[in-house]
Amino acid sequence: MENDVKYKVDAGFFDAIDEDRTYSADDMNRPYRKLISNGVFATPKGTPSDFLQVFAAGNEMNVIVSAGYALIGDKWFENPSDLMITISQNSEVLPRIDSIVAQVDKTQTGRVGNIVYRQGQASSNPVHPDINTEEEIAEFRLADIRISPSCVEITQDLITDCRGSEECPWVTSLLYQVDTSTLYAQWQTAYKKYYEDQEAEHDAYFEEFKKIMSNFFKEEDKTFDAWFQEMKDQLSEDAAGKLQVEIDNLSEIVMDAISPITTEVGEILATENGEYIVAGL
Repeated sequence: MENDVKYKVDAGFFDAIDEDRTYSADDMNRPYRKLISNGVFATPKGTPSDFLQVFAAGNEMNVIVSAGYALIGDKWFENPSDLMITISQNSEVLPRIDSIVAQVDKTQTGRVGNIVYRQGQASSNPVHPDINTEEEIAEFRLADIRISPSCVEITQDLITDCRGSEECPWVTSLLYQVDTSTLYAQWQTAYKKYYEDQEAEHDAYFEEFKKIMSNFFKEEDKTFDAWFQEMKDQLSEDAAGKLQVEIDNLSEIVMDAISPITTEVGEILATENGEYIVAGL
């Protein structure tokens, strides 16, 4: 209006006339700030939320960073296809934690997006390496990987998915919610490994228990057999002795009862067949 008082602010975009309207990359990215926050984009509805997720490759020390999109430092970020990264083996005597990081380098010498593999320091209580929080280099921690000195293959239970954390938020406010079907890959693998370890430990314990019980019963059988034989021998000796005493006593009774004829020197008279000659018979 004719009497308006105007105060200039930023707006855009407008066609240039003789290059009187030029725009920087920040100008181009500015609309995103109000539409969506910085973070990793969730996948379309009905598909697993695996954008920029780190998976074990099942191939020695390799991991795969899946394809995906993010808004980092107000810049669009895209990993167009699955990316394989080789994790360094641990030559120390203590474990360490490495990180996979999504980075946007806005410096004049950079001006690029990167997937970064960053090693941690070996320690008895290891922590993951720091990520950059400077304005010109924005980073999201996609995953942590725990590497023990004996590790020769990366398995899913060693990978902690950091997407959705404070260091790597989600962008979900525009269209989609997060499909969680792949988010718990580490927990599922860890539980499976724990179950298998417990099952193997149980089997080993049960086998050892069977051996112990088998040896126990064998020893008990031997002990019982020895005891039984000893008692049998003892009973045999006692029974034989007692029987002989009974026979001797019975012989005396019989001899007294039948009154055999004896000679003047006390010898018992008998027939040629050994039968005693008894008085009155």
